Amino acid sequence: MKTWEEQDGVAFLRDIGVRQGDKVLDFGSRVGHYSIPAAFAVGRRGMVYALDKDSEPLDQLIGKAKELGLSNIKTMRTPARIDVAVENNTINVVLLYDVLHYFALGNRRRLYQEAFRVLKPNGLLSVYPKHTAEDTPAQQLKDMHVRDVEREIRMSGFEPDGQWEAILSHDEGLQHGRVLNFRKHRSDVEPLGGNHNVKQ
Repeated sequence: MKTWEEQDGVAFLRDIGVRQGDKVLDFGSRVGHYSIPAAFAVGRRGMVYALDKDSEPLDQLIGKAKELGLSNIKTMRTPARIDVAVENNTINVVLLYDVLHYFALGNRRRLYQEAFRVLKPNGLLSVYPKHTAEDTPAQQLKDMHVRDVEREIRMSGFEPDGQWEAILSHDEGLQHGRVLNFRKHRSDVEPLGGNHNVKQ
């Protein structure tokens, strides 16, 4: 996992669109398997907001960040609520990685709305929809396909912006997965969608 957090994960996040100086929000960060590489990817001029409902994994994340000399991660505990304590239109990238299956439809919609609110115009929403019908089905997504997840995100005002297949962090291991990217729509017109390029 150390190689993922310090090298492979950094390269992956840069591939999907994370840039130097960006502000990244990692919702459901746990111990930081994406927050740590995001901090390397955005550099000293950037910032990573790591949100989780539990304090213990956030404490572990802080410890790892200190060991690595990373001072650009801010942890935020969000117990039992979806509201994000971040100002409107201030975030470049929101990561929703392996978290959607915990939420029923109403709360997923609330989560997409919060992502839309905090993202800058044309900001990037990157989603790892783990535990759908195609991929070890579980909890709230067990009867949903990836295309269903994509549809509900589009209905929240986001435009599809490509898909990436890669070796990704999941729990304490690595496995093949697919990430969906979306852009915050610039107008009030719901995007119509279209073809997506899968990038290896």
